[in-house]
Amino acid sequence: MNLVLVHGILGFRQKFGVEYFRGISEHFRAQGIAVLVPELDPTRGIEFRGNQLGDQINNSFNSGLLDRTQKTHIVAHSMGGLDSRYLLSPASGKQLVAPVRSLTTISTPHQGSPIADLIDKPLDLLPFPHLPFSPAGNPLELALNELGISLDGLRDLTTVSCQAFSAKYTNHPSVAYFSVAGSGRLGFAPTASALLLFHHYIFASTGKANDGLVTVDSANWGTFDPATWSADHAEEVGYNLDNLVLPPAFPYLANFDRIIANVAML
Repeated sequence: MNLVLVHGILGFRQKFGVEYFRGISEHFRAQGIAVLVPELDPTRGIEFRGNQLGDQINNSFNSGLLDRTQKTHIVAHSMGGLDSRYLLSPASGKQLVAPVRSLTTISTPHQGSPIADLIDKPLDLLPFPHLPFSPAGNPLELALNELGISLDGLRDLTTVSCQAFSAKYTNHPSVAYFSVAGSGRLGFAPTASALLLFHHYIFASTGKANDGLVTVDSANWGTFDPATWSADHAEEVGYNLDNLVLPPAFPYLANFDRIIANVAML
């Protein structure tokens, strides 16, 4: 089996010895699975990142890192699921040298993210003065512009953009699509402190369960697993943002094992 792990927005393969997918590639390589972890632009839009993804998958087939004789499965977190859907859609026109059998997305905002919507609608924050933005302007956008960092990726995650994306980039008929969602931690604090204000904003504005960045219903695409993950957005890939040294209490590796066991039957 070939496995491609696709990171989300602001993501990376590895930086300063830290992996985006904490210990996951090593976990599956130890089982004899060929694993590719592409490195996509952290802030560009879906089409740009999706084309990068296709190039890196093709290069891995051509170099022998991935085996053309084995079935290939993509597991993508957050925005990485949209990049993967773009790549696999017949509408993208991107050709892969070997087919992909399945795509499983983890907390991908298929229907958009309320947090992304704030980039273009800062006035929506008027009832939430405790959040680090102001209705007079969006300092996040101003700061990123000064640094030369693209907002294309975040704007591609807005509700309107995701609706247009799904209408254009339809599923590939030969690919099986699966999805799972995080619904936040069990207990008093539903997320790590870094995501708690976003979690409260999403719940207050939509009334929907979420992992601190993406609602459960937005993460639904293809065959959806109703057994949501009791984790926040970072715990889904192995990180407790309250203590980066220790892995989260949430058994993320066991849940990745469930994903692989599911697609292995295809």
